Amino acid sequence: MDIPKNEGLADAIRSTAGRLGIDPVDLGTVISYETGGRNDPNIWGGKGGNHLGLIQFGEAERKQYGVRPGMTAAEQMVPVENYLRDRGLKPGMGILDIYSTVNAGRPGRYNASDTAAGGAPGTVADKVKSMAAHRVRAQMLLDGRLPGTGVVRAPASQVMQAASLAGPASAAPMSLAPQAS
Repeated sequence: MDIPKNEGLADAIRSTAGRLGIDPVDLGTVISYETGGRNDPNIWGGKGGNHLGLIQFGEAERKQYGVRPGMTAAEQMVPVENYLRDRGLKPGMGILDIYSTVNAGRPGRYNASDTAAGGAPGTVADKVKSMAAHRVRAQMLLDGRLPGTGVVRAPASQVMQAASLAGPASAAPMSLAPQAS
């Protein structure tokens, strides 16, 4: 798996999470999921390849938050923070509300689905349940164990091996229960 150059991303995730009052591993997990594990601010995806970046900004959001191709991961964390705050994310909210904000536009929309608009099948809650490997990647990035500079070829099995060493997914501190706001 290619791991793109993301110098400064781990520090930016920690800083952003601190200002928002959320867990940096939760935020990093959502970013990993949205970028297919690449943490690439220049990755295009979604229906028709019309979404860009760490949380896959649509055209209107790119204009509103100043997201453009060529931004570094650390630079793009400023629009990520502003988007999450503007959409209602509050201190203490967990991964379910973070991902609901990214995927469904605001916290609390756990049964929402963007499948009809070209998103992956399933609800917000379904997708969060499938993020265990991305949580491991986020923890590795934040711990400095995931290469953060340069493009590196790393087998996907390396990530899965790390996930198995971390124990079963239920052992990960990733609660699906809504967090108090």
